[in-house]
Amino acid sequence: CHFIEHALFKGTRTRSAHDIATESDRLGGHLDAYTSHEITGFSMKVVDTAMPAAFDLLADMLANPRFDETDLKREQSVIIEEMKMIEDTPDELLGELLNAAYFPDHSLGRPIEGTVETVSNFDSEKTSAFHSQNYAPANLVIAAAGNVNHQQFADLALKFFGDSNGHVGNGLSVAAPAPSAPILIERKSELEQAHLIVAAPWPSAKSEDRYIASMLGTIIGGGTSSRLWQSIREERGLAYAIGAGGNTFTDVGMFTIYAGVS
Repeated sequence: CHFIEHALFKGTRTRSAHDIATESDRLGGHLDAYTSHEITGFSMKVVDTAMPAAFDLLADMLANPRFDETDLKREQSVIIEEMKMIEDTPDELLGELLNAAYFPDHSLGRPIEGTVETVSNFDSEKTSAFHSQNYAPANLVIAAAGNVNHQQFADLALKFFGDSNGHVGNGLSVAAPAPSAPILIERKSELEQAHLIVAAPWPSAKSEDRYIASMLGTIIGGGTSSRLWQSIREERGLAYAIGAGGNTFTDVGMFTIYAGVS
């Protein structure tokens, strides 16, 4: 999914990668994408009058990717550089180490960007097959906010995705994760700080307690008035970076406290 997120920017059957970048800028828009553990998102922010053109661009990227072999080979190198960047960013590396230790032998424990071995194997055939199965319109959530006419938006969705056969992907169902509780230390002597995370179970994204849990996370470490910020940073001066919050997944949640200290 993360590889496809990158690959969709490399061109469609009618637009080159340069066309996509130029058209986005000419619309005055901000085009972006992200992959988390359970979803991939593509977003575009434009003035309201440019919404149909922006929808056309995003829909073309999602529905008609080219997946050219040369482009994919080049993008493999880009993503491997992204992996190296994460390894050079202590707080991001720590997050991946935590996930691997907290969710052992489970997909939630794997790095979102993949590994050198997996990414190097993603050719046009594999990428196209996965895309056609999992990026079917029946699997998409299409949303808009702002000065948007609902009927116009629905008509655009029908125009670009209405001829689908409604095929729904297999969902890649896996067993629910069983959180582990290790104490993990990774030494990197070239760093000036120690970066640490304390994690604990948390309500899932479907739990009835998710709203009260969100409030609790905000009180503990969600901003400059939170108890962690006020106690650790303002009153004691122990850290510059301190915070906490909950990560919610479909069937499990995780609360984390992060700090970077001497």
